[in-house]
Amino acid sequence: MNHPSGESIWGNINTAIEIAMNIYLITAKDENGFEREGIMIPKSKANEVLSQKAAAMAEQDGDWLCYGEDTKDIPMYEMLQRRVAACKRMEAKAIEMMQEIKRDGSLRLTDYFGECAPPVASDKNNPEQLNRVRNGIYLVHSEGEDYFAVHESVADNFMSDIAEAFGKRQGEYLLYDLTTAAIPLFELRQIYNEVDDLIVSEDSLLATLNKNFLTYITFYNDMVEEESKIPPTKAPVCLFLQKQLDRAAREPNLSNGQENNLITPSFGEEAEDFGFEP
Repeated sequence: MNHPSGESIWGNINTAIEIAMNIYLITAKDENGFEREGIMIPKSKANEVLSQKAAAMAEQDGDWLCYGEDTKDIPMYEMLQRRVAACKRMEAKAIEMMQEIKRDGSLRLTDYFGECAPPVASDKNNPEQLNRVRNGIYLVHSEGEDYFAVHESVADNFMSDIAEAFGKRQGEYLLYDLTTAAIPLFELRQIYNEVDDLIVSEDSLLATLNKNFLTYITFYNDMVEEESKIPPTKAPVCLFLQKQLDRAAREPNLSNGQENNLITPSFGEEAEDFGFEP
């Protein structure tokens, strides 16, 4: 049963046009020679294209549901409803794709899309101090604390999932305190010279990873060749950034990085999905 043909309740079918999947607009000529118009839908497909209420209002003719001049607007209305719903789904998907292109384009096509917006101040009465490292990467001073901020598009494109999990999301950015910052700094220094320039001691960076982030090291070392693995390193921890050195100079009692031996509780919570226990 491909399409309506032959006799119908309105007479002999002259044309049958499929106006939507399994919905046919037909014209037929009755015994008096008058042209009649209607819509026919296979009973076997009715539950796919009609509501129960609409199907119940059809006139049945063998294997077909028929809607004449007075009722053909019912299946037409429901057909248009489905088309509108499909268009809305397509529109939502298109908008999502456009947003994704714009977000990632802000990294590479800044002349067209513009750069990634900087982090938003959490306290508008006390704006955060921002030090731009490069597009999408900032050093942030907020409420007396320092953070390494990475835009989500940078993270998604250039960081591992476990590195993202150690960040604390704020708007479009992932924030890392100056201990957890060791992870994104380690990964992004291999991508951006501007990030590499922030690191004043590679040994301290590696020592910090070894002391505080053994789960991350295991994850990372399992993915790379032997020569690229993170080696055991003995060095003062949490002295890999100039800000840490400056603080150690101001507070000699903390010069060994002992204040950072434990992860700040508000950070790294998502890393529990990777077996990390702060």
